[in-house]
Amino acid sequence: MVPTLFGVTLVTFVVMQFAPGDPLKQQLSQAGSQGESGSTREAFLHQRKQWKLDKPALLNTRWFTNFGRDARFCAELTGLTDEALKERLGVLKAGSGKAEAAELLPFLRGLEIEGFDDQLNDETRHADLAKRIKLGVQIRVEEGIADHGVNAFEALLGEKDLALRIGAIRCLTMCTLGDPFVYTYSKEPQDEETAAIVGTWGIWWERNKAKLPAVPPERLQVLQKTFRELVAEPSRGKILEGVSEFTKDDGPFFAPLLLGESSLKEKYVASLALKAALGRPLKSDVKQTDKEAAVAIVAENWKAYVRANQERYSPPFYARLWYLFADTQYANSLHKLVTFNFGRSMVKPYDPVGPEILRAAKVSAPIMLLSEVIVYLLAIPFGVYSAVRRNQWQDRSISTMLFILYSIPPVVLGMLFLTFFAYGQFLKWFPMFGLHSEGHEAFGAIKGFTDYLWHIAGPMLCLSLSQIASLAMFGRSSMLDVVNQDYIRTARAKGLDGRTVIMKHALRNALIPVITLFSNFIPLLLGGSVIIEYLFGIPGMGRLSYDSIQNKDYNTVMALIYLDAIIVMLSILLSDMLYIIVDPRISFSKSEGGA
Repeated sequence: MVPTLFGVTLVTFVVMQFAPGDPLKQQLSQAGSQGESGSTREAFLHQRKQWKLDKPALLNTRWFTNFGRDARFCAELTGLTDEALKERLGVLKAGSGKAEAAELLPFLRGLEIEGFDDQLNDETRHADLAKRIKLGVQIRVEEGIADHGVNAFEALLGEKDLALRIGAIRCLTMCTLGDPFVYTYSKEPQDEETAAIVGTWGIWWERNKAKLPAVPPERLQVLQKTFRELVAEPSRGKILEGVSEFTKDDGPFFAPLLLGESSLKEKYVASLALKAALGRPLKSDVKQTDKEAAVAIVAENWKAYVRANQERYSPPFYARLWYLFADTQYANSLHKLVTFNFGRSMVKPYDPVGPEILRAAKVSAPIMLLSEVIVYLLAIPFGVYSAVRRNQWQDRSISTMLFILYSIPPVVLGMLFLTFFAYGQFLKWFPMFGLHSEGHEAFGAIKGFTDYLWHIAGPMLCLSLSQIASLAMFGRSSMLDVVNQDYIRTARAKGLDGRTVIMKHALRNALIPVITLFSNFIPLLLGGSVIIEYLFGIPGMGRLSYDSIQNKDYNTVMALIYLDAIIVMLSILLSDMLYIIVDPRISFSKSEGGA
């Protein structure tokens, strides 16, 4: 199992390495390309960050690299307008700035822009080349520098050149994939989010606590009462509705709650209240046309952010030695497998993958469990009975029915069920989709359970009928192989009645091949059915897999691959153990003779 798991990690890592490339890189080589949309690019960056695709594959020496020179070039070029950059290219072409060309040209050529020299020598193509240089710098910052150059860019914020500082701020935004300030938790709050949120509001609070007036006593009592009610409220929608009533003057009440010793739920509500009242008070980006005052405010925000995260961006020497091996793509993949921490979804609002998979598994598992129970309770008796009545009318009837069921694809079976039993002009016995009726929250335990069974009856029967046929025919063939064995004829010759021969001698041995199929039981149980869940609108594992592939949610897809591999191996191990229970003659220990 261990080598197999290692192989899964290696294959997954290779797949990630050879996944389709960066859309910005395509624009460097394809003239006139519009690239990916902003949302696609953002999702791509988050996916790459979480899987550390912006890190080297095996060894990370970047923590020992000085990025000061590259950071200055990147900030300088990013801070220029397209027209100013076009003029700079004209100077480089003319060779009037030889000292500048000696330093800048090697950097520009290192951006790997196809046909760079030809475009540089043709002034009519300078406008297009300027855009490609901006894209090349963006890729260099995001992929080649990233976290390792944050301090180098932050150091440029003290320069006098306004354009250089604007470029440094925009490069810092690239390094941190957008706004570095996190104001509130995701839909499913996690402890790991607290540090970033507390850091953000801590910067705001330190700057403003002396300016804001104290909360009046009568208002304080109202806030305390409302806060306790919101902390006790389980519904996120009602919490969001409640925090919308707070104002900026309530900040001095909520900030200490968030920054002090409090529970995760209290911090969650406090962060929502602060964001509802204050929005996003720390600006992190600038425009190329911004003036000195606006740039100075944003620069101070970035300086405060870098100071608050010095341990992350300036690790000690022993930590950098560890990062040499641990801060790599492959080490990250192994860590995620071992810890079952698969990061966040690549689809907004970027919720953690683990809780999403657990939620979907809780939906699929009961339906699949009930359907598999029905399958085994019906398929094995049908197969045994058909084998015992071989070539008789019972065998022919059962076989015909099984072949008909086997020949109907699950998608057709599901559509037929919906057509005849859910809507249209036929029997409207079952609901079309979902797991519960509207307003089910008010149902009692018994009514709620019966309502749930009513909703899952359709998908459960469709899943069962599509599997009964194959398992029953397999059981029939297995039983026929056994009943023709010599020891079965010997048992009959000794005078044992037919029921005893079949149930005690034949069935036990006939189950061995059936147990082999049982190894698919647990993967199917937790994996759900893509077709059935999609048809019946069930938010289970099958639907999650389909949606993740459709949305290119690589984190969720990779998590499902890892879990499927582990579950399949555990299922095979369970099948091996069941062999011993069914037939005590089977043993995995070596015989005395060493055979």
